[in-house]
Amino acid sequence: MPNRPVQHRIASLAVAGVRQVWNRGGHAVDEIQEDYGEDLLVQICLNGRMDPARIWVQVKGTERDTNKKLPTVSVSSDQVLRWARTADLVVVVLWDVNTEQGWFILPQDQFDQADLASGVGGSKLNLKFSREVKFDIDAVEHLAWAARIEHANRTAVYARAGISEAVEMNLDANKHFYKGILVSTVFDFAVSVRIITPVDGGGCLSEEFTLLVWEHFKNQDATLIEEATGRAMMLAVFQMIADHSAGNGAPLGIVKEICEVFYSLLFSSELLAILTKYTEKYYPKGRQAKGGYIYPDDRSAHSDRA
Repeated sequence: MPNRPVQHRIASLAVAGVRQVWNRGGHAVDEIQEDYGEDLLVQICLNGRMDPARIWVQVKGTERDTNKKLPTVSVSSDQVLRWARTADLVVVVLWDVNTEQGWFILPQDQFDQADLASGVGGSKLNLKFSREVKFDIDAVEHLAWAARIEHANRTAVYARAGISEAVEMNLDANKHFYKGILVSTVFDFAVSVRIITPVDGGGCLSEEFTLLVWEHFKNQDATLIEEATGRAMMLAVFQMIADHSAGNGAPLGIVKEICEVFYSLLFSSELLAILTKYTEKYYPKGRQAKGGYIYPDDRSAHSDRA
């Protein structure tokens, strides 16, 4: 009778354990049959809604005593270069099949692509894991958000480039096409981070976001109303993403696009006029400027009235 190698048993247990953690996070997981360096394909989900982003997972199982030193994982430099160039997020998980706990790394963050392509470091590379970077249900949520944010940002950058090219070449149909991609991507992402509250197939700015913008606006030192409101909105977007994305940050690109799409919805011309009168009232020593109101150097009058 044929024997089953112990490495196969460890690999099966590790893949099953890692898959279970993803499933507990509410995500759909497929095991890859044609193995070219990835074991699992994770289709991430938020509040029951499937995302367009994907995560590829390579699982490395071990029976070694992980209470001491975590083992390193050796992979080919070509494999790491492939991971680094993949549009989707790639995660490598080290899984202890005895204690059923794991740790993860993002291999694309550990090496320089130029070095990988030129062969610096040799044909084999060691992936090092940190005991502090655990793979658990919290990590799954964090990684899902990381993939979600990166996908939204990459799509927005692609659409913005398409719009610029269409404008330059005077291609109105193309401009409309890429604008549709941009607006729908920004809208969906804004819903995800609670900037937008869905309403009857559309949406409106959430109360949480609106109040946050106002709080930031009151603390602005900018000289022009448009500058102050724009900066307040950008800070509020950054904060909303930080507060509602499991500890992830946000690329400047997607933040700018959110501000571009929703600025006029929050700051209408009528509201800007009201804000200008507000600053005129509380900054009597200031002077008017084209497009807004310049604050005086002495802001003490505002500090006890705002």
